[in-house]
Amino acid sequence: MPLINTYTDGYIAPQITPAREARAMADIADLGPLPAAWVVRLTVLRAYVITCLECTKASEDMWNIKLSAYSKEYTSTLQQARSAQSLIDAASTTPGFGAGVFTCEIARG
Repeated sequence: MPLINTYTDGYIAPQITPAREARAMADIADLGPLPAAWVVRLTVLRAYVITCLECTKASEDMWNIKLSAYSKEYTSTLQQARSAQSLIDAASTTPGFGAGVFTCEIARG
């Protein structure tokens, strides 16, 4: 089964399996609604984190170094995605930004 997303980190990409990618996708789905563009980015980062966790053998190996970097990036990206979703949620419930302002039908004469 081929991978769904594109993984550009040449060191980690060969170790990303369909099972690891599926786990990453499930983890992101469990976070709740997020903008689609952020979901892809978070899935890739989560797959990197999962792969690094499973491949780390020593505290100073390359896997652990990459794990540290990608964990920080994942945390930062997740905060940005949640902020973007909050803006979408606010826009959909604020009158004049998608939600109806009037509670009755307006008829023009």
